[in-house]
Amino acid sequence: MEIDESIFRAYDIRGIYPIQINEELAYKLGRSFATFNKGKIVVGRDGRIGGEVLKENLIKGLTESGAEVIDIGIVPTPLIIFSIEYYNFDGGICITASHNPKEYQGFLFYDREGEGIGLENGLEEIKENVRSEKFTEGKGIILRKNILQDYINFISDRINIKNAKMKAVIDCGNGVASVVLPKLLNRFGIEYFPLFCSLDGNFPNRDPEPRMDNLKALQEKVVELKADCGFAYDGDADRVVGVDEKGNVLTPNQFFCVLIKSYLENKKEKVVHDSLSSLTVDELVKYYKGFPIGCRVGHVFIQKKVLEENAAIGGEISGHYFFNELFGADDASFATLKVLEYLNKKKIKLSEVYRELPSYYFDSIRVKTKEEEKFKFIENLKTEFKEKNYKMDCSDGVKIIFDDSWILLRASNTEPKISIAYESKTEEGFEKLKKFVNELVKKIPK
Repeated sequence: MEIDESIFRAYDIRGIYPIQINEELAYKLGRSFATFNKGKIVVGRDGRIGGEVLKENLIKGLTESGAEVIDIGIVPTPLIIFSIEYYNFDGGICITASHNPKEYQGFLFYDREGEGIGLENGLEEIKENVRSEKFTEGKGIILRKNILQDYINFISDRINIKNAKMKAVIDCGNGVASVVLPKLLNRFGIEYFPLFCSLDGNFPNRDPEPRMDNLKALQEKVVELKADCGFAYDGDADRVVGVDEKGNVLTPNQFFCVLIKSYLENKKEKVVHDSLSSLTVDELVKYYKGFPIGCRVGHVFIQKKVLEENAAIGGEISGHYFFNELFGADDASFATLKVLEYLNKKKIKLSEVYRELPSYYFDSIRVKTKEEEKFKFIENLKTEFKEKNYKMDCSDGVKIIFDDSWILLRASNTEPKISIAYESKTEEGFEKLKKFVNELVKKIPK
């Protein structure tokens, strides 16, 4: 089969539906995955357009190559990982394009350990199987299973919220957070106001990606209702953004630091963070006598590192937070409950938690570029910076390290974008970095 190479990213498959991602591809991916990873395969999807027909064809392919398929319906992506581990399945697939615009569809693959499959641990082989069409033959079966109650019970055993006199606003963004989160909040008696909590693959109220510039409705509702906090989710509910009681949007670094406090105040733990994270994260972990561990950006890499290092928690600047007690899953619903648990326990406001953090000057941007040019651009920068004798770290893109500041540029593995983050301990240094970054942005192929 002839395929568009660009849809195969570092740790998933994403493309425009139905141009790059279609029913034929879904069928062939099913055949390929069952050839690559035999046994009981759990399948779920988010609420995007085309999801049901893609799932039908994926399952058809899986069963024709001998897989026993467990269809768990419309669920957040983290529930695929939960299902594999909780029921001892042999692998899983979620049909989702996560935070990408509504035109996108995609596939996430997981092995029998519940770990994401990327180009470095099997996705390349899955792609080659699709291209060659060398599939095993078999006659599998389809089972349908409702896992929500088991998941809710499992989560509830790991959260301690008592006598909750709290009010939260939840902006589900018309994504699958609406399938699970209200049930979890009800379980703990937390009063909540739902925003955009009906499934709609057209995402009529905001983009599937929650950002500073599209959370106005959430911010206003938190203030209007005098709520304790608010939360916004992406399309498949593996990413969350927080809003404090004053309507201020927390940066991912601030949100991560709240979670770090909740885990490390009473116990020394390892914490995994990505290469884009603020110096604040590293310093906070050390303040609590914990152990910060750096990692490449990407859910596959961070989940694996959390499990390998037996770290309590992991996080990345995009708003994904990974939990060892959930098999390394980046579960936005659980992250929400952990923040609420901490606020309930400490009897403080959300703004008070992150207000105590060191206030460094940090910013990040994502610049659109040509898909075919993004990796080449980063390689050219490495050459340019090397000639200028900058101190560099090239383990994940290219990071320039100064005395009290740094800049990191890397090609997004999921979108045609260049991610840039920069930070300085001083305002003067930050302004210099900003000018430097602006000059670099001009060079990015548009």
